Amino acid sequence: MINMLMGCTFTLVLFAIMRRVNHRWRSPMFNPVLLCIVLISAALLLSNIDYIDYRNATTPISFFLEIAVVALAVPLYQQLHAIRPYLILISLSSFLGISCATITAFMLCQWFAAPEPLMASLMALSVTTPITLIVTDTLSGIPGVAAIMVILIGVLGGVFGLALLTLAGVTQPQAKGVALGVTCHAIGTAAAMEYHPAAGAFASAAMIISAVITASWVPVLFTLLQGIIS
Repeated sequence: MINMLMGCTFTLVLFAIMRRVNHRWRSPMFNPVLLCIVLISAALLLSNIDYIDYRNATTPISFFLEIAVVALAVPLYQQLHAIRPYLILISLSSFLGISCATITAFMLCQWFAAPEPLMASLMALSVTTPITLIVTDTLSGIPGVAAIMVILIGVLGGVFGLALLTLAGVTQPQAKGVALGVTCHAIGTAAAMEYHPAAGAFASAAMIISAVITASWVPVLFTLLQGIIS
């Protein structure tokens, strides 16, 4: 068993250490979120602590983490004058990004003959977990699968996103921010903020717009795709 004091202290201290590691060795592989996931998973396995007990022991962190997402709007507010002329372009990019992600996931599920509940769980993975769970519930998907995939995509995007965009020839911080905000939600936006203030602001805008588009458009698109296949 693990109590709340132990769980919160262990998690916060570990994250603080991993942040220092990340600042000391600037590498995507030292992403503090990724390192904490790996080390906490190892610690739970080695100490034979059930994940449900750990989750209950860290409830205060989960609560304040949800509130902290609001802080992602701060750079958006600070850079609003620079973002306003590009809102239509960001909205169009978000729409295309969400649509491409949904269609790609649908085609892969068809290719591998995935069962329908699994397919429904993989349709809305580019936005924050609460939005994903709402859409997944609407489509009769599996919330647990959707939650895991959202976190995995966010972590992979935070670790490799900037490097892949640079490799693809994307140089503007604003463009990198939009890409990370559309595809990797809050974790990608946090990575964009650490990279460049303008990237963080554009990522925040793209993340918010993508959440609205996903909630309203993905269920319709999923129904259309099912109609085409049948």
